[in-house]
Amino acid sequence: PTMASGPPNPAALSEPQSDSEMFDVMHAPIDGFDIFTDKGTPTGEQKQRGLVHRDRDWHRSVHVWLVDSAKQHVLLQKRSSSKDTFPDRWDISAAGHVEAGMGSRATAVRELAEELGVVCEPNELAFHFTVPAEQAAMGGCNCFEDVYFLQRDSATTQLVIGEQEVTETKWIAMNTLLEKLRVGDETVVPRTTTYVDAFAAALSEKYGYGKETGS
Repeated sequence: PTMASGPPNPAALSEPQSDSEMFDVMHAPIDGFDIFTDKGTPTGEQKQRGLVHRDRDWHRSVHVWLVDSAKQHVLLQKRSSSKDTFPDRWDISAAGHVEAGMGSRATAVRELAEELGVVCEPNELAFHFTVPAEQAAMGGCNCFEDVYFLQRDSATTQLVIGEQEVTETKWIAMNTLLEKLRVGDETVVPRTTTYVDAFAAALSEKYGYGKETGS
């Protein structure tokens, strides 16, 4: 695993999160929400992060999975103990909330730089689906999660983690992670069944999961 050491990440944040960040409040997801075509709808209201989480308002986030399809591995980060949701658990390679007025893809690029020191062009990110995840009652928040994938070679990708948000990273076999998510392993951040199924399908269809080329 990559630990928090070495030269600092110049894009890293100075604190794990700020309760004064402003988010666009979203309407709750519609019945029959299609994760491949539907998006959340803004209410027009903007609120501070702390109030959004307190009031369990719907808002937006981005998830970026770094994938090494040749080895069938994905990158996990360990959330710092100071995070306000799911501290000290293994999680998506990089993730973050979409601030008011910001775009999803631009936020994904920013989070990669802040949390992992990974620089990419916006068009390198492959968008796959948006899952409305109602997790406020279980220590998370109610979020429309835009999920992206980024192909990277695990042997050569240099990671410089943002120590306020992330304590370490590790590459893990796709099948091992999917099993942890399906059984509700408490060392990883939980994901909805819809999310896990779509994640597994994307790995299988686009990133070699289940093929004999893996090691």
